[in-house]
Parts: sequence; C-alpha cells; structure tokens
Amino acid sequence: MKQTIRIMLVFSLVLTLVTVRTAMAGETAGQILAKLEQLSPEERKKVLIEGAKKEGEIIIYTSMRQDQSTPFSQRFNKRYPFLKVHTYRTASSRQVAKVQAEFNAGRHQVDVINGNAAAVYTIKGMGVLDPYHSPERKFFPASYKDKKGYFTPVYVIPVVLGYNPGLVKKGEAPKSYEELLAPKWKGKMLLDTDDYEWYIALLTHFGREKGMQYMKSLAKQNLSMRRGRTLQTQLLMAGEQPIAIALHAHTVLDFKQKGAPIDWNILDPAIAKPNSITLPKYAPHPYAAALFIDWSLSKEGQTMITTFGRVVARKGIKQRFPELQKVKYFLTHPDTIGPVLNPSIKEYQKIFMR
Repeated sequence: MKQTIRIMLVFSLVLTLVTVRTAMAGETAGQILAKLEQLSPEERKKVLIEGAKKEGEIIIYTSMRQDQSTPFSQRFNKRYPFLKVHTYRTASSRQVAKVQAEFNAGRHQVDVINGNAAAVYTIKGMGVLDPYHSPERKFFPASYKDKKGYFTPVYVIPVVLGYNPGLVKKGEAPKSYEELLAPKWKGKMLLDTDDYEWYIALLTHFGREKGMQYMKSLAKQNLSMRRGRTLQTQLLMAGEQPIAIALHAHTVLDFKQKGAPIDWNILDPAIAKPNSITLPKYAPHPYAAALFIDWSLSKEGQTMITTFGRVVARKGIKQRFPELQKVKYFLTHPDTIGPVLNPSIKEYQKIFMR
C-alpha cells in the first residue's frame, strides 16, 4: 500500500510540476523531460501517457519516404490512439529551410524531427534542438549516437554501387572506387547532384590531398549528374546508364528482390548515412514527442523499420537484408560532416556541376 501511495504521489507531483507548460515559463522540452529520468520505467511511462493525453496531438517532420513514414506513424498511432498524428514528409534540405523559417519567426510547432547528418547538424547549430536521453538509447552502439543525447539513428543507409546486369556482367562490375576511373566507364555512370555526405566521407578516408585528386579524376569521367537516388535507381533499371556510383542500399535490394534488373556491390570504404531522430527545444507537445521517439527506437519500432528494407543500428534486431551487415561502415556522423559541410558543398559543385 505504501508503495502504491508513493507512486501516486510522485505521479501527481510530476504532473503538477511539468504537464502544464504555460506554468513553466522558459522551460524547454528537454528540461521538462529530464525531470522524468529519476522515475522508474513504469512511473515514467504513466506520466508520459497522461501528459500526451492532455496534449492530444503530435507534429512530426520526417525525411522518410511517404510510403514508409505513413504506415510507420499509423503503427505508432495504433499503440497511442488518443493522439492525432500529423506527419509532414520533406527532403532533408527542404526540412532545414522550413525549420529555420519557423524558428526565426518564433513559430514553435514541430515536436519531432528526423533527417540526415547534414540536416541534423545544421538544425542543431541553429539552437533548435534539445538533448533527450531516451531509455531506448542504451541499445544503440556508442559510435552511432552522440554523448549529449541530441541525436540517435532511427535507421542507417548503407551506400552501394548499383549496376544493370543486362549491361554489366557481375564479375566485371567495379568493386573499388579506383576502378571507377577506368576508361571503359567514361560517360556511363550516374552520380547525385548533392551527395555531400558521400563526398566528405571519401575525402576523410583518402585524406585531403589524395581525396581531391580522386574527385577531380572522377569528374573527368563525364558523369551523368541526377538529383535523387530513387530516380537514379529507376534510370539504371531502364538502361539509361549501366552504373550508379552511390545509391541507397535499401532501395536497390528491394527492387532486386522483386526481380528488377539491378545488382550491387559495396565499395571500399563502405559508407553508411545515419538518419537521426531529434527533439526540438520548444516542442509544443513534449510528452507525445517522448512517446514517439521512445517507440521509434524501441524493438517494435526498429523491427518495423527493417520491413522497409532499411538497416537499423539497434542491437538484437533481425535485419531484412543481413548481407548489408557483413562489412564495417564508415559512418557519416553529424559531428563529422557538419563542420566541413559548407566548404564541401562549394567544392562538390565546382568539381561535378561545371
């Protein structure tokens, strides 16, 4: 009985202190949620649910594809049906512009943001994000998350070379970046117009001087520059070009599994891009935000992510494409990509977009 009374008193106290944000002038979402860390998992969950019920809705900005983000949010909504879930899908680059415009105007309307490393670093640099130490973070390798709790990968995107097996025999497809410089591939390769993370990762691996020499040599191969990895994958399967240098693995393997004319190799170094989930500092619905982040990183949420063919970093999750787990990846961490992003964008455009 004493234990029950104690739990009820803690529960009531926390709700009194942190549920009504108007009474907590100046507190951020991260500060509100940090107060729950002293509670037991059961107590914490009760407080989150009760707070989210009062909030009634959640607004999510995501770069996940529409055909994936919709069923993902619907599954979350099924678990927490008292919430109205509003999901807005946009590319990470446009996401940054949207968040910045809203933040500058003092319109704090988004509760959760997930995007690529460049977007996360940029948004964090605006002062938009708060740290949030979800209890689910302990199941993720330290190298995949930051110590302060600003971002955790909801999924990871391995980069693969894609090729059309009707135009390139399996044994003849390039297996290294150096092989892309061979004369026989000149004018026969696709590359994205803004794959800055891939560019920075390779320069980091090769070293600045050697990396720049390589990129300039690659640019002389008369690359077909196209925007969007999905578009490039479709063009590859249609036979417009025999090779696409840096595609997203989940898309390629999904098409291949369905019988499409496409195959792949992982080049050395193996590169992977994390898509991280974050908490905005002034999220208007912090309890709902915590529920969504926790669920996205949970065993249930991560398992659903794998059904889309995506790779997850959470330990103990069965992957749909286990063959993508056989190599060690160079991760395009936000804190690695971010500091050199702007000059790298200018270099990339100068080298490949002339």
